[in-house]
Amino acid sequence: MKRISFTSTCAVAVSTTIALSSAASAGDFYLSGKLGITNLDHTIERDTGGFVLPVPDVGSVSTAQDTNGSLTLGLGYEQDFANGDFFWGVEGFIGLENTIAKNVNGVLKTKVDVNRSFGARALVGVNATDRVSLYGHLGVTALAYDVTNGYTFAPPKTNSAGEISTGLSYGLGASYALDSGNEIFAEFTRVAGVEFDGIPEVAGGTNRVNPNSLNQDTISVGYKFKF
Repeated sequence: MKRISFTSTCAVAVSTTIALSSAASAGDFYLSGKLGITNLDHTIERDTGGFVLPVPDVGSVSTAQDTNGSLTLGLGYEQDFANGDFFWGVEGFIGLENTIAKNVNGVLKTKVDVNRSFGARALVGVNATDRVSLYGHLGVTALAYDVTNGYTFAPPKTNSAGEISTGLSYGLGASYALDSGNEIFAEFTRVAGVEFDGIPEVAGGTNRVNPNSLNQDTISVGYKFKF
């Protein structure tokens, strides 16, 4: 399971933004906020390995989904190039999430509660008109979540909280400038390849660990203030 420090991730994102912008001759720092609708996919790959439990059990690949809202705040830097036809940027961000996927695989019940996200990304886009811009973004996102294991025939057996795993994030966006310092925008973001080991199973004393993965899609609208 990939674990990283929340403080160190934010520090890297901010320091990267400052370092890149220090060499720039003309550009804008910005603060942004966006509200999103997030869909979370949680997949478990479970192999029972021929071990027999007191109840019928079959391993498989199972996926559960949940859709809920999110709020993300960002600090970034943007600069135009090629005579203002294009722009690039870097951004660090932190989000509040509220998605809970409940997955059942054989007799195993697993609940994943994603409650935070944070990371950094790069943006490259085209200024289609004086007010309209289109862009793509690519970065790394960390998801913070709680995992709870249980069984269909018994109360929950184990619980693990505060896990953090990282994945690749990418997507597309469009913005509209209200004036020189204020913009509204809409984005699509996918966080893919967030992989982690599940909590060791306790039923039958197997201590079996199952591969888990998360994929998250978010459609959001937001506001950006440049300074």
